[in-house]
Amino acid sequence: MKFFSRVKRNSRTLFLLGLLTIFPATSAMADEPHVVATELKFEVTVADKIAAVRDMLISQLEARNYAIINVLNVQEGLQGRGIDAPPLQLIEFCNLTKAYTVTHHVPNFEMFAPCRLALIEHDGKTTVMMQRPAHILSLLANDKNLTDEGRATLKQFDDDLRAILDSLASGGF
Repeated sequence: MKFFSRVKRNSRTLFLLGLLTIFPATSAMADEPHVVATELKFEVTVADKIAAVRDMLISQLEARNYAIINVLNVQEGLQGRGIDAPPLQLIEFCNLTKAYTVTHHVPNFEMFAPCRLALIEHDGKTTVMMQRPAHILSLLANDKNLTDEGRATLKQFDDDLRAILDSLASGGF
């Protein structure tokens, strides 16, 4: 009896594998942008030029009460020094209320502010990267002054920024 159940299970597996060869993933499915989250950063690549991505991100950040501190066009700055560089821009931003809540409890957080998005264009696609607030939390986790409220704010901050990049990836702007 065990032999037949094994044969049945193996034939089901072979059937499913056969379906995968008949119906491979389409290139559209493989190319759909999605946010990659590591302990250190969020990253997403979208099929838009850097200027359009920058404008969409600034709009989303401002809609969520983030102040845009600076937009630095690194490519222009390097070209002014005779260096040919790919399109690269940095957006520095801060949610002053959230930052105050965290720094009120953990003054060391101030050395991570303001937050920064790095936008790099290559072959008509733009990659957006940013250090995760959760990574900052992991660096400050042993700080004796870090309260539950401070931890919760950093977690909320991390979730908020992930939602912005998820929206960018899904074309939700």
